Amino acid sequence: MGPVLDTILGKYRETYPRLERVEQYLHGHHAPAYLPEATADEFQMFRERSVKNFLPLVVDAVASNLYVDGLRAAGGGDNFPAWESWDRNGMVEAQAAVHRDALAFGEAYVRVLPGANGPEIEPLSPLSVTALFQRPNDPFPVAAAVHGSTFIGGERRATVDLYDDEFVFRLVSKEEGDTPDASDFVVVEQLKHGLSHCPIIRFRNVASTSPNVPSLGEVEPLIPIQDRLNDIELSTAIAIQYGAHRQKWVAGVEPPKENGGVWDWVKGAFRKRAIEFSASRLIVFPDKDTKTGQYDSTDIGPYLDAYNNTVKHLASIGSLPPHFITGDMVNLSAEALAAAEESLRKKVLDRQRGFGGAWRRVFQTVAELTGESLPADADIVWRDCTPRSFPATVDALGKMVSAMGVPPEAAWQMVPGMTPAQLAEWRTLAEELDPATKMANALAKSVIEPVAA
Repeated sequence: MGPVLDTILGKYRETYPRLERVEQYLHGHHAPAYLPEATADEFQMFRERSVKNFLPLVVDAVASNLYVDGLRAAGGGDNFPAWESWDRNGMVEAQAAVHRDALAFGEAYVRVLPGANGPEIEPLSPLSVTALFQRPNDPFPVAAAVHGSTFIGGERRATVDLYDDEFVFRLVSKEEGDTPDASDFVVVEQLKHGLSHCPIIRFRNVASTSPNVPSLGEVEPLIPIQDRLNDIELSTAIAIQYGAHRQKWVAGVEPPKENGGVWDWVKGAFRKRAIEFSASRLIVFPDKDTKTGQYDSTDIGPYLDAYNNTVKHLASIGSLPPHFITGDMVNLSAEALAAAEESLRKKVLDRQRGFGGAWRRVFQTVAELTGESLPADADIVWRDCTPRSFPATVDALGKMVSAMGVPPEAAWQMVPGMTPAQLAEWRTLAEELDPATKMANALAKSVIEPVAA
């Protein structure tokens, strides 16, 4: 266990700063926009207000189209029994966190273990999990660690739950300290988890065949572009504040000397207070040689153009339709909107394939714990979140049934927003209303059973 633990701790210390940086940017804690060292205090206020965080939008645009709706046979039908554990563990809501973490950080993890009331499915933060794989695309890791902390005698100690294909080792650091810095651990408990493989399942945003290249998330490649947007936003704010209005000037007039002037933080001395212009003030100059004028206002158009072009660049790199960010939807036909969203639709389909394989491994693990076997034709059912006109969709499904001879029950599954509970209810109602079924039930009730002699 010693070499494996050392390898895991080394990988954890290497990847944690990168993942933490992604987390900070997601929450709007960005690297400060550039300012010269000698700047006024009010510039700091402009810097704080110049952050416009587009990165969560890049994640949400894909995550909002990822919703697991069932585990059924490829030909349809009801959900397999393993789906009961999904509902009981609240994964209807928690699945969104797994998808968002995988999209944002590049990887996400789910832990499946036996529990008092059946299998327990728990999403884990990628900042707290380190997994080792023998080959890059193996379905399960050879070992995985879940990092955490606890308090012992008033001291904060780092903890590691180390899993392999048979055991879970619970370790606690010998000394007080933060989790990434801990290195010396002692085993306090060893348990069998009851599975034939490591119970940590990995979700990858982008798969790779290289053992040295981590799965890349959607956020990290866009951080330099986000920083550039913050720089442009700050420059625009300063230009608007100090140059967008016409700056007036006066020559031949001595500035007033009352109140001793104002303190110049750059030169470290008092300077004379300038004449203050205002819409409610009338300024009279008795000196006949006094001259007044004004500078031209700063054109902020180039700033806005640079900002909009950078936003479009961000949308292009993130495979987002530009109108998702700019809100510009003027004179766009339905065909143009569909074409603009094609890259996003392809990304959603790609993530459904990748995440679907990981969810299937989760259900395989659940089935193993319940003593069942997941059928080979079990398939993850994704909800169709594509925006469509409901009347047009229903009309198309009706024509598919009438013109192509598709059974109505097969078309029901394609109704937008159809849930497994609603599908089961529709089938029950159809059986109750079917004339052939009614006649069969009536004949069954009318048959008189023979009485034994």
